[in-house]
Amino acid sequence: NFPKYFLKYLELFFQLSHAVEEEITNWFNKESEKFLEIMNNSDGQNNKNYEEYVRFVEKNFAVKSIAYGLIPESVLSKSDKSDLEDYGFSFQNYLTKTIYNLSNNTTSGEIELVDIDLKDNIYQINSKIIEGRNSISLYWKVASIKSSFKILDVIVENTSYFVTKKSEFSKILRKHRGDIKKLTEEI
Repeated sequence: NFPKYFLKYLELFFQLSHAVEEEITNWFNKESEKFLEIMNNSDGQNNKNYEEYVRFVEKNFAVKSIAYGLIPESVLSKSDKSDLEDYGFSFQNYLTKTIYNLSNNTTSGEIELVDIDLKDNIYQINSKIIEGRNSISLYWKVASIKSSFKILDVIVENTSYFVTKKSEFSKILRKHRGDIKKLTEEI
């Protein structure tokens, strides 16, 4: 009797995990297609298309989690709420411009989903940007947050955006003795 329940449990588990994998695959395909559409119609920050980048980042990135994850807890705890809000707003603009600049360096192409792994409740999506005969490895770390998928990190050719920015922001904060206002000004 025990093995029968165990087999039913395994069957249910695999059905649910397949459904979630299908859901994140659909999300990735839809949003990467939207990203390519925005990227291929880009005429600069003054163009109305830049607003599409803003919406794309707001919808698909865990902006607050990323922003606060880049700052040491000691700086976060000593900063007042309005300074943190200013930093969060500036970081979102900074991230949007980073995505915009990244896309402007890639004129066209397609994003191909290679595979998806789940580790510690974080989806690691392996993809490639393919342009002609060239391709670039692109990994996405994605979490399910409040019933939607949010990007936590993008790793391009083995370089993590999160790790790179954390190091860069730490240098700025050290230079200014942990003053988040100065970091906000610099970004």
